[in-house]
Amino acid sequence: MPDKKILIIGPFPPIINGVTVSNDFLMRSLILQGKKMSKINTETGSIASKQGDKISLMKIISFLTVYVYIYKIIGKNKVYMTPGQTFWGFAKYAPFVMFCKMLGIPYFIHIHGGYLCKSYLNLRGTKKKVFDKMINGSRGLIALSEGLAEEMRQTFSNVDIYVIENFYDIKLIEEPLSEKQNEKVRFLFLSNLMLGKGILDFLDALIILQNTTNIDFEIAIAGNTEKGMSKIINNKLISLKGKIIFFGIADFTKKKELLYWSNIFVLPTWYAMEGQPLSIIEAYVTGNIVVSTWQGGIKDISDYDTFFRAKQQNAEDLSTVLIHVIGELKSLMPKTIDTAKKTQMRFAPELFISKIQAILAS
Repeated sequence: MPDKKILIIGPFPPIINGVTVSNDFLMRSLILQGKKMSKINTETGSIASKQGDKISLMKIISFLTVYVYIYKIIGKNKVYMTPGQTFWGFAKYAPFVMFCKMLGIPYFIHIHGGYLCKSYLNLRGTKKKVFDKMINGSRGLIALSEGLAEEMRQTFSNVDIYVIENFYDIKLIEEPLSEKQNEKVRFLFLSNLMLGKGILDFLDALIILQNTTNIDFEIAIAGNTEKGMSKIINNKLISLKGKIIFFGIADFTKKKELLYWSNIFVLPTWYAMEGQPLSIIEAYVTGNIVVSTWQGGIKDISDYDTFFRAKQQNAEDLSTVLIHVIGELKSLMPKTIDTAKKTQMRFAPELFISKIQAILAS
């Protein structure tokens, strides 16, 4: 088959985020499909709300070690890349692109976020030409949602644009979902604890709830903490002492437990690179009400009765939305079953894989 030998260039675990999880899942799935897979792991091991805007010596050194694996492109039928979205996050893949072009190997670029077009439109001169050559030389760009794809079509008119929505791990729904009966309000924040993901807005909103209402609630927070954020997060957690049932990094087993324990998932993100968070999809398919923003591609997956929009960087508004949801909790819980059924079909992992295969085979 013309796409049997495939190379994935992008970040992989152990760092956990939407891109690493997606790349790992794709590689394992295509191996099971009989593809001869290999990878170049570009993960450098840091998380931050602001990424790639500036280059540093440490960033250069950390990524130079990745280029020693460029030889893996040789002999491949197709190359699939998941670069960053700022200039440096994207341009550091230029050597891989140049080598693909030199060898005549088709490559595809999957953008896991909604910032690439904004980044491109702010560029001038040589930097813009680098983007143009990399994008126009590809066999296509892949977007996470139709809204993000439309932005790409308007910005990059000379390249094919595909849409592949995110997915969930099938092991999350091994048992039939039933309506959650717990009367207590149980909030879940399941994401890297980054300023841009809204962790401080979430905690401030909960403190408002605690100080101004008689609502009885519990909280679980799981994820890696952004550098420099630990002290301020811990200080806010002290104010919520007695309500935190989990605070730490969750493996898959713990994550699944928390998703079925909770009934309201909250992600008040304003992260510039946001795409289509896997955590929101996971919350849907496990019967949670979702409270989030329309950052990135979230608007395209918000058309459910169990989704509630909050303003960005506004703890007061978030607390108001949460109070409203809590007031409607009893009537909303039956609707979560309908949402779960719809999203389990819409974001089925086999659909994600089949669409990737179709694109790579084109």
